[in-house]
Amino acid sequence: MPDGYCIGRVLQRGARSDRERKSGDMTDNANFELAERLRAAIGFFVRRTRECAGTPSDARSETLGLLDRKGPLSAAMVAKARAVTHQSARKVLSDMEVEGLVTGEPSPRDGRERLYRLSEDGMVELRQSRSARTRWIAIQLENILDKDDRETLAAAIVLLERIASSGSG
Repeated sequence: MPDGYCIGRVLQRGARSDRERKSGDMTDNANFELAERLRAAIGFFVRRTRECAGTPSDARSETLGLLDRKGPLSAAMVAKARAVTHQSARKVLSDMEVEGLVTGEPSPRDGRERLYRLSEDGMVELRQSRSARTRWIAIQLENILDKDDRETLAAAIVLLERIASSGSG
């Protein structure tokens, strides 16, 4: 499946006007409203977790995670994967290279292009960030949710994983 496939499919489907959506059946409207609440809740949850755990900015954290998952990438590949401008990706990568979190080297295919990979320090920061966020979430689960709530959340996670891994766009 091409990298931009899901984004393109979502934008294509999202092109329906509000009037078209409102004229649909109740299930369509209910699904749309549920999807909107889910999107907003996940976004808030991610921002709040980063803030409270004291972990790096979105751009930095996303780039570290991307390099960990995908391996060496050019600034153009990072920009495409993160849906940001090439200049924004280059700035983040350049700053991270100065800090020693990533290393850049000429691409074997095209020496004018640089490929970036996580350095050992970058991997340490990524692990620490993930651990801090996981620790903060675990504390919230313990302090806020009872056993039944945690079981409900575990079931919801399975559903979210199913949605995220589905082949449909």
